Amino acid sequence: MKILPHVLLIEDDLNIATGLQKVMRANGYEVTLQTRGDDGLAAALAGSFDIVITDLKLPGTDGLEVVRQLHQAKPKLPIILITAHGTTETASEATKWGAFDYVPKPFEFEDLLDLTAKAL
Repeated sequence: MKILPHVLLIEDDLNIATGLQKVMRANGYEVTLQTRGDDGLAAALAGSFDIVITDLKLPGTDGLEVVRQLHQAKPKLPIILITAHGTTETASEATKWGAFDYVPKPFEFEDLLDLTAKAL
């Protein structure tokens, strides 16, 4: 039996979250969704995930803080930050704090799938 890569998706926009979940599951990923940054961080710290994809602007804890705390606790866990509110400064800060990469919205699901595979 093949073990599916387990993705933690932290995204509060339910349209993006459900679309991404559907595409990722269709491409062989197990996906767990959290809609708040603090809940996502707690799940990531307590659970066993192969990769985390997090939005920047989230209720609770923001995505940069999720990246910072999670990278400190689990430095080998790849984290991809997605956002519609990004700047070059945000991208630089995200990678400085340990994000594998940074993806501006809107993005093509296929591009994010390719990046996820690369990160894994």
